[in-house]
Amino acid sequence: MMEQKRYNSLFWKISLVFFLLLAMVGVAHVYISYHSSREYLEEVNQRLNHDTAKNIIDNSTPFYNGQVIKPALDEMFHHVMAINPNLEVYLVDPKGKIIAWFPPEKKLTLQKISIDPIKLFIADQNKTLIKGDDPLNPGTQKVFSAHPLTMNNMLYAYIYVVLNGEKKQATSDTLFASYLWQISYRTMAITLFFTFVIGLLIIRTITKNYSKILLVMQRFREGDLHARIDLDSINSEKQLATMFNEMADILTTNIDKLKEVENLRRELIANVSHDLRTPIAIIRGYLETLQMKEDTITVEDRKRYIDIVSQSTVKLEKLVNELFELSKLEANQIRPQKEPFIISELVNDISSKYQIIAIDKKIKIETYLSKELAPVLADISLIERVIQNLLDNALKFTPEGGTISIITEKCLNNTVKITISDTGIGIPEKDRERIFARYYRANNYTDLKNSTGLGLAIAKKILDLHDSTLELISAEEKGSSFIFKLKCS
Repeated sequence: MMEQKRYNSLFWKISLVFFLLLAMVGVAHVYISYHSSREYLEEVNQRLNHDTAKNIIDNSTPFYNGQVIKPALDEMFHHVMAINPNLEVYLVDPKGKIIAWFPPEKKLTLQKISIDPIKLFIADQNKTLIKGDDPLNPGTQKVFSAHPLTMNNMLYAYIYVVLNGEKKQATSDTLFASYLWQISYRTMAITLFFTFVIGLLIIRTITKNYSKILLVMQRFREGDLHARIDLDSINSEKQLATMFNEMADILTTNIDKLKEVENLRRELIANVSHDLRTPIAIIRGYLETLQMKEDTITVEDRKRYIDIVSQSTVKLEKLVNELFELSKLEANQIRPQKEPFIISELVNDISSKYQIIAIDKKIKIETYLSKELAPVLADISLIERVIQNLLDNALKFTPEGGTISIITEKCLNNTVKITISDTGIGIPEKDRERIFARYYRANNYTDLKNSTGLGLAIAKKILDLHDSTLELISAEEKGSSFIFKLKCS
């Protein structure tokens, strides 16, 4: 029912607009037809009566020695009345001043008319439509006939004949309007009717497709994120339907990503709350114990309590620092300051620092560093952070007697490959997709108390800034290898 209502609304809105457009076209057509037909009839009238003024002069000459002969003029006007009483005849001097006119009972409004249309009419050989002034109606242009009145090669005046006199003009307008109304009523009514019907059919076809599209859009807006337009059911407008489907897919994907981010945010808050609460609780507990037993606690217990508080403080500081660092990386607040340096030298320095920690854990660190590598272009402090995080991760997951290997070698496309491998517990296949998510910790790793779960996430973000990726190769109970590449300078 709702779909039908939307369809009818769209259909009738477009139909109304279409009808109004047709009505406007019809009115414009009548207007243009009226004026075009009127111009055509006037042109025909002027062509048919082109020599009227010449014929009047041929039958009478009202001038002699530059003077108007009244009897001859009256005879000329009488002759005009006999031929066509609807004509208006004017005797005009060479400057356009009206000397005499017929019929004499008409009251002139203009005493002088423009002579230019008369000259143009006389000189015109193609008999085009030319209009001149109407002495009885200022500002009105009418078709006319004109001819010069000369004697002994001297121009005395012009005969200026207005072909559509007032009486004839009124009759002509009435008949023409009646004729045009009949033609318009019949032809345009039929034309507009069939055009409107055909237009309605076309509009119905178009709106039917749009109605299907609108229905799917409505379902999508109401929360059905799986609503898609069936392209096979759309005869036309497939481009619009395809664009909507693609847009819906993008929105759905973004919504899923936002949900995933929201879940990660909640998980992050829970993990941060837990990880911050633990060292804070330890610090608070031991400090309260020291305050309560200030007079009775032994020197050894005091030292042990202080060591525990110190270790918890270090862990808390490390967690806060790593959270702050990851947040800045994710907010793109850190910009790498790239410079050329030898990666093997950096790896050698870092591995030397970690040798003491490795010896304490009875783990062996081996380096295989190529000496023929070109300098890489990167931020040395950020790359150092990546290698340290990977070594920290390897030391945590490698048991006593295990080995950590660091390899640098030349790679294709003018890059250097760095590989950090361990013989630790490895990463289960089901967890490998989440290995670089923050707060990830392997389920088969038992020593969780010293891990913040942010090291790999920070390393990946840093490598993203260097247009590089962090790859993982791992096998359970055999170890893992982390690989990244840097461009040479």
